[in-house]
Amino acid sequence: MTFARKPYERKPQPLYAPMHRTGSYAKPAPAAAIAKTEPKRNPHLLSMARGQSCVLRVEEVCNRDPATVVAAHSNLGIHGKAGARKADDQYHVHACSACHQWLDQGPAPAAIKECAFMAGHLWMVDMWRGIVAGFLDGTPKDRAAAQWALDQLNATPAGQGDLE
Repeated sequence: MTFARKPYERKPQPLYAPMHRTGSYAKPAPAAAIAKTEPKRNPHLLSMARGQSCVLRVEEVCNRDPATVVAAHSNLGIHGKAGARKADDQYHVHACSACHQWLDQGPAPAAIKECAFMAGHLWMVDMWRGIVAGFLDGTPKDRAAAQWALDQLNATPAGQGDLE
């Protein structure tokens, strides 16, 4: 009886062996896309900016030229701004070309721009309230557009619901 060992022989294996799973897992549910909200648009509300004075009036930036005033939308996410989507139309201010550029691409910190926009937007809401109440001049289309903006913001016209 000999106790000599046999040399180790490697068993041939396929180059690509199929993988066998030992456990069974439930397939994950397909990810549902987040529903996008429809943008709220009112072209007449935006066109009311033409020929008006700049509301932002950023010091050392504003050109105070009514010919360059346009509706400058908010850059804040809480106002509907996201990626390439513009904020809803009720979140805009009348801004000259220089102030609009400062708001969108200027070097000021975001907090400063947010404060300037929110102060200007408060003026806009007061203007819309005045137009709807008849304190400021406006055509019936202007009144309808201003009322639309106030409705979107859940605001009331001047003289209605004010605290005394």
